[in-house]
Amino acid sequence: MSRQRSSYRLLGLVGNGQFGRVYCGIHRKTGQLVAIKYLHRHSLPTHAFLRELHCLMSLAHSNIVACHAVEHADDGRRLILEYCAGGTLRSHMLSPLSLADILDLISDVLCGLAHAHQQGIVHCDIKPENILLSYSDGRWRAKISDFGIAKLVQDQPNPKGLGQTGSPAYMAPERFYCQYSPAADVYAVGIMLFELLLGKRPFTGTPTALQLAHLNQLPNTEGLLEPLKPIIAKALEKLPARRYANATDMLAELRALDPLSLDRSRILHQPPITYCPYTPDPFQPLAKPVTHFKELTSPAETASIPQTLLACGDQLARLQQQSLSCSQQVLDSPVQGLYPSKTGLIVSTKNALWHGATAELLTPLTTWQPSSMVAIEPRQRWAVTVTPQAKQMTIVPISAQTRAPIKRPLCPDVHIQQVLAVNGGHLVIVGHSGKTGTQLQLWNRRGMYLTSLDLGISLGQLTPMRQPHQWMAIDIHAPQTVIFLTLKPLRITRMRLDICPTLMLDLPWGYLFGNAEGRILLLDRDLYPIGGIEGPAGTTAITPLSSHELLVATWQNESSSGALHCLDLHGFDLDMIF
Repeated sequence: MSRQRSSYRLLGLVGNGQFGRVYCGIHRKTGQLVAIKYLHRHSLPTHAFLRELHCLMSLAHSNIVACHAVEHADDGRRLILEYCAGGTLRSHMLSPLSLADILDLISDVLCGLAHAHQQGIVHCDIKPENILLSYSDGRWRAKISDFGIAKLVQDQPNPKGLGQTGSPAYMAPERFYCQYSPAADVYAVGIMLFELLLGKRPFTGTPTALQLAHLNQLPNTEGLLEPLKPIIAKALEKLPARRYANATDMLAELRALDPLSLDRSRILHQPPITYCPYTPDPFQPLAKPVTHFKELTSPAETASIPQTLLACGDQLARLQQQSLSCSQQVLDSPVQGLYPSKTGLIVSTKNALWHGATAELLTPLTTWQPSSMVAIEPRQRWAVTVTPQAKQMTIVPISAQTRAPIKRPLCPDVHIQQVLAVNGGHLVIVGHSGKTGTQLQLWNRRGMYLTSLDLGISLGQLTPMRQPHQWMAIDIHAPQTVIFLTLKPLRITRMRLDICPTLMLDLPWGYLFGNAEGRILLLDRDLYPIGGIEGPAGTTAITPLSSHELLVATWQNESSSGALHCLDLHGFDLDMIF
């Protein structure tokens, strides 16, 4: 960006606007994540830059994005801002929100605006794209950003007719005539609240049509909850004198609502999902009920199990037996993973890693302490085990058995939840800290610690996605919420489901989520529901066989038996084309 060396290293572009670009960056010495707003010198004059800088430096509030520093370069200026990994409220609105979430986020915005109004600053461009989200204390919190066209109350309005800058969909009527006051920000908040509750804005159309609607048309409040109708109606009054005078007044009325009169757990404008009932016809059994390991992994059955089965959670880890007999060998602990390879079969249990040309010829490669977490590199050249009790990691070579295992101690202050082999050269240890939430520790396959990243949110069941550096996970505090995590640069988006998923898959045509009861939810690449299936109970793993076939593993605790089934999606009434 500049010949002058910056104190921050760029990690990736996160936004591009009229006046410049926004990058995710990291401080070269402290490792602090920041947002770097690079402002074009030719598009943002000096007086406008100084105006935004004055607003940011004079505002210090938890619901306003903080400004850390300013850097000057030959070709522009850089504002170093607080980084909000949750993205914008607009991206947050792609998934249905509960009424409690909506009221919390709007209250956050009003709190930030109340502070700005008390300092004599009118934002003038409140909209979902300028509301950023940060996760703390178990919920998403809204922070106001982009004071590029903010005004001071003591400034004289521009007397020249039309042409005011801003976003017409959220502009108060007087803003079209270059007039502004705190009530104009309140009007924009009213538009956002309306949109969050009903999934659409009260007025749409071209800028000219929007101006006419804001000036003359009353919003249709049909479908709004009765206690909220008078609040929105007052916020959207055409005359500023009839509106809330400032954000503090509107916030007071929102907080005065009777919680008993609102169903705060209600999920708003969520598309209904019809789950097709389970019938035996689409399910063709691929194996007899599992009673011991030899039956499950005969050579014919092993050849039919695809490599991708191993990337689906527990990899039949719940197909547990008291004793697994394999010819002369006896596996005295439950299977955690089955890994078909070019040379035969690799099996991981709670106590050991086994290998053989067939199930009858398994020999132990290495052993470890019980209850260890195990991950095998995608090309099966090495395995990694983590023993949480001993806080120790061991990297075991598979293809080159002459090499000695590598043992490394782990941080004793982090509660280890999961270990993942992300590629041929790196692994990630997923830990949890009460202060920073989930922490990702990156190591190489030689046992060298590289770096760590505190996400600030507590996640579980991390599942790699098809694209590099992208993951799916579950919000521990909201088990029905799936988190889409991008690491380069760090971005967190959310999606709320009507199930609590225990299995997740990123497929070429969309996403699959399943729970332990057998319910399967299918979404397309735009996260729009394709449909659902009431699958067999006791589902432990799912993996694709083809574009329309899924391999489903089940386990029944009552009978201590399991089976593999082929699920043909053609047999269900789903809104998808293969």
